[in-house]
Amino acid sequence: MDFSTYELVLLCVLAVCTGMNKTGLPGLGIIVVVLLPMIMPAKISTGYLLPLLIFGDIIAVSYWRNKAIWNIVLRLSPYVIAGIIAGFFLMRTIPDENYGRIFGAIVIALFGGDLIRRFFHFELPERNIFIIGGLGFLAGLMTMMINAAGPVMIIYLLSMNISKERFVATCAWAFFFFNLIKLPFSYGQGLITFQSLALNLKFLPFVFVGGILGIFFMNRIPPKAFNIVIWILAFMGGVKLIF
Repeated sequence: MDFSTYELVLLCVLAVCTGMNKTGLPGLGIIVVVLLPMIMPAKISTGYLLPLLIFGDIIAVSYWRNKAIWNIVLRLSPYVIAGIIAGFFLMRTIPDENYGRIFGAIVIALFGGDLIRRFFHFELPERNIFIIGGLGFLAGLMTMMINAAGPVMIIYLLSMNISKERFVATCAWAFFFFNLIKLPFSYGQGLITFQSLALNLKFLPFVFVGGILGIFFMNRIPPKAFNIVIWILAFMGGVKLIF
């Protein structure tokens, strides 16, 4: 694909945001997802973005290697994998133009439910099999189809009131494994090619820069402000997906 100067600059910015998303500001991921289809077809953008996400995951898990809450990752894994498989088959049936609207609506519904939970001071049960299974499956579905499981993980992890370091570390390790699982599925769809990988190589340095910036900002944002920032970013991303 040929890109204009504006599109190349935007690709650089989105690569930086991808790195920041992985190491310090998880809510930025949804922003990348909704802006990338402005440059390339939505379905193709998922294959282009996946290797960049994995590179960002490697940076994140290298830095946050000892902070993850493994019980959360293990509890969610079977349901996420089931969602990834379902997403693989659904990708063949849903037209590109409907991707954003469908999943944007789901994101908004999730945040509406979370607002109700907070208003009534209802704590999300950590070990409720239906909640874990439902959110895990939805996360797998969304990460496979549009690389946008961040809002689901944000809702689930924020409900546990864990520290921001453990929040980011748990997200990093979870998505590192889940994105690796997605690789053969994306390749099987023809979404990852030698051409797309060659394009990825050009933007890896920007992902690395974003990873460093994410760590920098992560260590300077108070926990309460951190939660508010990523909540607002993810919500805005859900709205953008619809419109």
